[in-house]
Amino acid sequence: MDKKETTPVKKIWGFIKKFHIHTMFIILFIYFILVLISWLVLKFTGYKNESGDAYSFIDVFLWNFLTVAGNDYMFVDSAWARILGILFLLFSMFGLSAITGYISSALVERKIHNKKGLKKMQNMKNHIIICGWKNDIKILILSILKKNNKLSLDDIILINSVDENKMQNILNDENLKGINYLKGDYTEEQTLINANAKYASKVLIIGENHDNLDAELVDSRVFVCALMIRNINPKCHICAEVKTERYKNYLEAQNCAEVIYTEEYTRYILSTSTNYSGMSKVMSSFLDNGDGISVQIQKLDDLWVGKNYKELFNYYKEKNILVLGILENMGVEKELKHQILSEAQKSTNYGEIVQKLKTVKEMETNCPKLNPNDDYIINKNSGAIILGEESR
Repeated sequence: MDKKETTPVKKIWGFIKKFHIHTMFIILFIYFILVLISWLVLKFTGYKNESGDAYSFIDVFLWNFLTVAGNDYMFVDSAWARILGILFLLFSMFGLSAITGYISSALVERKIHNKKGLKKMQNMKNHIIICGWKNDIKILILSILKKNNKLSLDDIILINSVDENKMQNILNDENLKGINYLKGDYTEEQTLINANAKYASKVLIIGENHDNLDAELVDSRVFVCALMIRNINPKCHICAEVKTERYKNYLEAQNCAEVIYTEEYTRYILSTSTNYSGMSKVMSSFLDNGDGISVQIQKLDDLWVGKNYKELFNYYKEKNILVLGILENMGVEKELKHQILSEAQKSTNYGEIVQKLKTVKEMETNCPKLNPNDDYIINKNSGAIILGEESR
């Protein structure tokens, strides 16, 4: 994971910012205004010191400050001076109490944040955020790690608001030591900001499948979370799981990168299993039944651009890997469109510019082309859909 480069000056400034410097400045400003008023009152009422000189602003400030500190620093013995002194003392008490109280609360807040791991999360980059809860979430996390050997538990943040006992079982699990957890509502922007969603590479939204929540309600929260993350981090790869077709359509209309509609897959497997014996086992093998062979997608280098499908098929066949098809326009929609538009701006051919603009308008991201013709030409930003052994 990338680390933020910090200089000593930035570290000091970051520490100062923890105390909300703007609010501190306002408190100090109000305190000095009160001291100034006190000094003006003394000046216009004509009070003099023992030497017959008028009291300066520094005298008034020191009297306020030192009296609160316990020093026996006094002006004069007259009754009116003592009454004014009591008022000035109250100003000082409230002013200094506000300052010390604010510093104390900032330190306590900082300690709580450190305890919750917020400071660490806010420095993370290219991490994965999992929003929601499943009863088999441990298996899900371990499967994600298995599919990506470059990923560690330290790169994953869990966000949910389930019962603490359930989460403690996860956090105390020996196989999940080091995973980051943020308790909160993933439909609230501040929660996502605390998880540094702005710099996350991927976000998986699975909803909170507990307490017998209505499927529509769970999916609506998934939808809200997806929109907020897209607003915070347009380049992030968002994968959302839904249980209702309505919200599947909503998410696809918002160009969510991956929409997992579980009912659709279940319906397909059930319907085909009635016509073909062994279909359920075939589907399980495709997804990886434990032998390490599964369907995967590999990003193709630009060297393949312009070559045909037959060449790609034969290349992988020599490696004992079966190519099932091509995934067109692989990646995040906003990045792909930005790339095409940037290339169009460099062109001096008006017809080419118009064609690229038309391509952007009609482009469908992550579009699979299964078993295309041998003469199919591979385009830029394509991936190979393969069936083979997972890379370790």
